[in-house]
Amino acid sequence: MEIRDATKDDISTIRSVARESWKRAYADVVPESVIEDAVSEWYADDAMNRIIGDDEQVCLVASESQRDSESASGERSEPRAGEILGFAHGATDNGEGDVLRLYVHPERWHEGIGTSLLEATEERLREMGAETMQAMVLAENEMGNAFYEERGFEKTGEAETHLDGETRTENVYARAS
Repeated sequence: MEIRDATKDDISTIRSVARESWKRAYADVVPESVIEDAVSEWYADDAMNRIIGDDEQVCLVASESQRDSESASGERSEPRAGEILGFAHGATDNGEGDVLRLYVHPERWHEGIGTSLLEATEERLREMGAETMQAMVLAENEMGNAFYEERGFEKTGEAETHLDGETRTENVYARAS
């Protein structure tokens, strides 16, 4: 696996990974039509181009490396080299690093890809001046909450977000950098 900066060529795949992750993580919580609308808006080309082109934000992708995509016999197997497995988006503000998004394709959950993306994102945010790290996860996303807790983040509070016309609770996680 390789972690690298996202490019404009990655946007459609990032959007696809986000869509599949949301569908799996929120299948019983958020209607699929709402997921489609949110993904279409939040990961639209213009929105993603602004993120990728912003020096105060980081957008990383994890992709399959050549070595990872070859079987022991040397034959190619799925997924293909270069295929995006997950992505992370973060930003800094006054010494605080925010992990804004971190998603891995559901077929590749529990392989360490999310952890690698989180570590790389935190490293970049520290390089950008972050002294603390924060992440927010919908309270209903049990796996997402467990992910951050298992990696040393502590729940420090709750916030509200609006999705599909409803107010939803997000858990706020933090840790020292």
